[in-house]
Parts: sequence; structure tokens; C-alpha cells
Amino acid sequence: MSIEGRQEGLFEDPIGQRLRTAREKCGLSKEQAGQQLRLPVAIIEAMEREDWQRLGAPIYVRSYLGSYLRLLDLPQEMLQAVVAPTPAPVLVPMASRSVLRRTLDRSLRNVVYLVMTAVLVVPVVLVARHYQNADRPQPLTLEPDPSVLPALDAGGALVAAEQEIALPVADPEPASPEPVMASMAPVPVKTPAAEPPAAMPGQDGLVLRFSGQSWLEVNDPQGRRLERALLDAGAERRYADGEVGYITLGNASAVNVLHDGQPVDLEPFRAANVARFTVSSGGEPEPAR
Repeated sequence: MSIEGRQEGLFEDPIGQRLRTAREKCGLSKEQAGQQLRLPVAIIEAMEREDWQRLGAPIYVRSYLGSYLRLLDLPQEMLQAVVAPTPAPVLVPMASRSVLRRTLDRSLRNVVYLVMTAVLVVPVVLVARHYQNADRPQPLTLEPDPSVLPALDAGGALVAAEQEIALPVADPEPASPEPVMASMAPVPVKTPAAEPPAAMPGQDGLVLRFSGQSWLEVNDPQGRRLERALLDAGAERRYADGEVGYITLGNASAVNVLHDGQPVDLEPFRAANVARFTVSSGGEPEPAR
């Protein structure tokens, strides 16, 4: 379909001017016409300027202009002045193919089918015939070979062979070891001398001993953080008097607190298994302020 120019002599006035005049007679502005047609105002202006290239392909021109003509109650024949009629597609009859051509196509398909079948089946048949003609293995027998058996006489005694067979001479019996007398007397065992116990470190100051994994945060008296870590069982921390000012212990039930060697009860400082307490200048735990 191609867009053609306005045909001369079909209508006295240009199409764009007739559209604009009809819209003004209906009392519609461009915006109102666009709202009723659900089209942008730029499309309305392009049709009144006869800027058909702005509308795009001929199918869009036919759709936009046809809707605008119906809105303004103008004849649809005005489309012919803008858009040429669509030529009918040319139909190619399929019956024009000759019988010979159809026969050749069918024969070609059959040949291709036979070739593919032969390619797949022949190797399988050859392999099967090969294994059918292969020599079968001899059966295994357990009967003795007479050529390797010794000859026996009528009495059942061995007959001497033409060549003497040297029999190996057995080794003399080894001398029996001397008997060992068992004794019920205890055997003295030397035990190493016990080492003296290591000297216990001093118990002065504040000591934290962890029997399970616990979280620790220690601040000095000025509020500066000295340590914040997750400690495992077996860890130990020592602080001198006046060194710390505030301590927070997670999983407080797994922490033993000692002050100058004496255990400290954390129950007054604990809430939900988290203990928080301040430390006096003398190193004694006190409730947090």
C-alpha cells in the first residue's frame, strides 16, 4: 500500500482545510478531538496539515483519518484521496505442479529413507554375525593328564622312573628353647619422680575465667574500650586494681569472677544471662550506675 497525494478534482477544498472546518463547526478544539479519538494532539494537527508522513505507514494513515472522518461526520470516500486501495494479493495455484514432479519428490524421500535405514541397520547386523562366527572357548576340565602322573605297579607301589628324582632333605629339627620359669613375684617398675606442682600465679586484682564460650567487653574508668571479643572455654583475663571501670559479660553463667582470690557472685549484676557491673578503684565489682 502506498500513500498518494490528494487527487485533484475529487474535492474542491483541501482535505486538511475540510477537517479543520468540520471540527470548528462541531465546536471541538484539537485537544477535545484528540480526547474523543484517544489520539495525541500532534496526530490531529498532522492530519489538518496533510502531513501524512508524520502518521507513519499507510495502515496508520487509513486508521487515523477514518476515525477522524467518522467523528466529524464526513464521507469515508475522502480516504481515497490520501491512501491508494490495497491491491489484492496474487494467489499461486498449487495444482500447477505436474504429476511427474510429485512422483520424483516421493521417490526421493523413499530413497533417503532407505539409505538412512541401511546406515543404521547394516552395522548392527555385521557385528551380530561376527560374534556368532567367533570360536567358542574350550570347556574347562578337571581330569588329570596321564603324562604327568607317576606310574603304579599292580601292588600300588611307585615304579621307578628312568631318571632318579632327588628328594629334598628335610632340615634337622631346631633345638627347643630352654623353658622359662614363671614367677609370681611382682616386677619392680621404675616410676619417674613426680615433678613439683607449678606455682600458682598471684590472685591479686580482678580475674575472669571462662568455662564456656562467652562475649566480653571491658572499658577503662574513663569509658574507653579496652577489649571486646568472643572468648572460648579455658580463656582467662586478669586486670589490676584501677585498670578497668565497666565490664559486660555475655553467657555470664559460664564465667567465674574472682577478686583477690575470692569468688564474686554475679547474680546481683545479671539479667537474662548477661552481667553488667562497674569496678571500683579497689577492683571490687559494683552494680552498674
